[in-house]
Amino acid sequence: MKEFWLSLEERFDEMSAREKVLVALCGLVAIVMLLFTLVLEPKLKEISSNDKRLSNLKLTNQKTEIDILRIQAQLKKDPNAEIDQDISDLLAESQYLSLQLSEIIEHLITPSQMAELLESVLEQQSGIYLLSLKTLPAEPITESKEASQYSGYYVHPVRMELMGDYFSILNYLSKLERLPTSYYWRSFNYKVDEYPKAKLVLEVYTLGSREEFIGG
Repeated sequence: MKEFWLSLEERFDEMSAREKVLVALCGLVAIVMLLFTLVLEPKLKEISSNDKRLSNLKLTNQKTEIDILRIQAQLKKDPNAEIDQDISDLLAESQYLSLQLSEIIEHLITPSQMAELLESVLEQQSGIYLLSLKTLPAEPITESKEASQYSGYYVHPVRMELMGDYFSILNYLSKLERLPTSYYWRSFNYKVDEYPKAKLVLEVYTLGSREEFIGG
């Protein structure tokens, strides 16, 4: 094995300066791809899975609440026992969905804490600095305004822009991933502007029972 490495070292020494640079770059690319596969790719899959789960819950909740509104409108025109039973069933389903949302929100970080948390972790990471940190307007959890008011839950997103080298950004994201608090990743955009510096635009969000943002 020692002879093998010595052979590789001799071959490397015999290379031209250009060939040595190319070999070094290939090695760096291999390391970056490995880190992407081990750290970033699983996170992107988790983002997709969480978004799909929440989207399905949104759609089911929205459909149930719209059905309630429709049947309540029918009830005003033609009340009968069958419609009363339909409303009772739909209200029970809506209460079940609201309970599921309540359990999810119970384990999420509050909107007022999220921006502060992102910034506090950033202060512990060298080689990276904050370009902007913005709390975006709250969004209804359903598209229907009436249904959203009925459900009483809102999405509270935070958007941050960072600048730094690849490994510093990777370390920062790893620290966020290890936090005991829970939140959702909405989008992730990594772009190399001028090597080795890159820009990261990250959006995360949590859920809350109030539309307005309560600063902490």
